[in-house]
Amino acid sequence: MSSDSRPRFRAAAIALTACVTAALTLNATSAIAAKIKFVFAGPPTTFSLPLYVAEKKGFLGDLDVEEVNVTGDSNAMRALISGNADIGFIGMVNVLASIQAGAKVTAINSWQPIGDYSLVLAKGKGTSLTDLAGKTFATSGPGALPDQMVRLILKKYNIDDSTANFVQVGGHAARLQAVLGGRADAALVNTVTSLRSVQDGKVTVLTKLSKEFPGLGYCWNVVRTDELADPERSAAFQTLTEASIRAVRYITANPDEAAEIMHEHVPELDVEYLKGVMRDLNSEHVWGVDGGLDPKVEEFTADLNVKLGNLTTTPAPKDVLDPRYVDVALKKLGHYEQK
Repeated sequence: MSSDSRPRFRAAAIALTACVTAALTLNATSAIAAKIKFVFAGPPTTFSLPLYVAEKKGFLGDLDVEEVNVTGDSNAMRALISGNADIGFIGMVNVLASIQAGAKVTAINSWQPIGDYSLVLAKGKGTSLTDLAGKTFATSGPGALPDQMVRLILKKYNIDDSTANFVQVGGHAARLQAVLGGRADAALVNTVTSLRSVQDGKVTVLTKLSKEFPGLGYCWNVVRTDELADPERSAAFQTLTEASIRAVRYITANPDEAAEIMHEHVPELDVEYLKGVMRDLNSEHVWGVDGGLDPKVEEFTADLNVKLGNLTTTPAPKDVLDPRYVDVALKKLGHYEQK
């Protein structure tokens, strides 16, 4: 190699090294942006099904979602605020209370804005809502939704709630077991927990929360507000929002296949049983087929919880909801007509 060519060669080598370094840096940045941690307030169940469908059907593209499971909405919110998760599927009451306490979080969508709670009564204890007088109810704790919603239903039907007894036993499965075991007479539990006992004739569904309080919200997908300004994180949220809308629409149109996907994550529940669960959920229209950010749901839920004493103020929807990702997704996907 001539002396004249060496400087040019060194310059070219430096330039090539710079390009390779830049490319590796870009790939590393993309890899970081393409992975997010998603926290759920419980183990895999129907409320996490939209994520499983989105993964199975390829709706997420290159976005890698790591599932984090904790116990309860409060722990899910702590994981989000601390940075141990990037997004969380968290109960609306907890979100509103956290914002009231100063947490900087924002709801960007909801794939299940309406809860699928059923009020069940043990076999032999009665067949109508009037039979609830004087009964013992299994709840997840004082002030929690399964406790307060029971009281509201009793009041709605002019049943003296002072005659009722409440025992704290925990989550859905524990509450149902308390009813089946005779420790309690009734409880509010979700569809996937209650349907088997309904089919076996061990409990009777007296009513559903979606019927008694159709405007009452369930959960939002929530992020830290400052993350909205991060272009890479924001792109991930956009992908997830579109994917979740496509997923719940897929569940609505293909309940049997959705049941099979659910079975992959909860193999202890057989496919035929889960098919019944899917049909039941679809009939209640619980899915956020258009993104799940209805301001009226936020207003009703906040107002009701002010009346219950869980909140001191009713925050405006604009202080809780950010529809930017839903709006973009709906421009692409269009609005969905519920059957």
